[in-house]
Amino acid sequence: MNKLQTLKKGRNFLYIDGTNLLAGLIEIYGFKKVPRFKSVMEDFKKIYAFDLIYFYASYTPSTPQNLKDKKTKKQIQEELIFFNEAQKYPNVTFYKGYRSPTSKKEKGVDVHLAVDIVKDSFLKRFDKAIIVSGDADFAYSVEIAKKLGRKVYSLFIPTRFSFAIAYQSLSACVINYNGIFQKKYKLKNKIASLRIINIKKPRS
Repeated sequence: MNKLQTLKKGRNFLYIDGTNLLAGLIEIYGFKKVPRFKSVMEDFKKIYAFDLIYFYASYTPSTPQNLKDKKTKKQIQEELIFFNEAQKYPNVTFYKGYRSPTSKKEKGVDVHLAVDIVKDSFLKRFDKAIIVSGDADFAYSVEIAKKLGRKVYSLFIPTRFSFAIAYQSLSACVINYNGIFQKKYKLKNKIASLRIINIKKPRS
């Protein structure tokens, strides 16, 4: 299995759309068996080498109304566990967004991640970057980073895959938990650089 070559410390950055990642893991395993953050990072390191991690997420507010809804309550509990583990993980910079009081949607997170990739590319802060997200909106940031001479790779879990990001990346990889990637996505348009790696379930 090929790995990215580790350069001097601080030059290989991992950018994680944390809210997107957790939602995908919940979709695969359910609330009771969500893998631990450390275990997921161990799987990521089997694919790509990285020195620093930038993690972007927002917590669902623990309002009385949210706590009355069983699904939302479980979501809040998993966020507390998974995101707090991420904050304690070595070499992680955690960006905390917020939720709109009216629409309840996440705010500030996606823009911050997209701008950081472009800014860090322009400032030549990294030699290689790996983006973890299934949100196609980040494809433009990857394209800009590429035009600025940076090498950007993408890493996906099977329920959070973006053709647009994979296409713009130097290479892309899917960690195919539970072997569900081919069932969920019909690869009519093949991406030459795409690798699908089957890995056993992470520790929950």
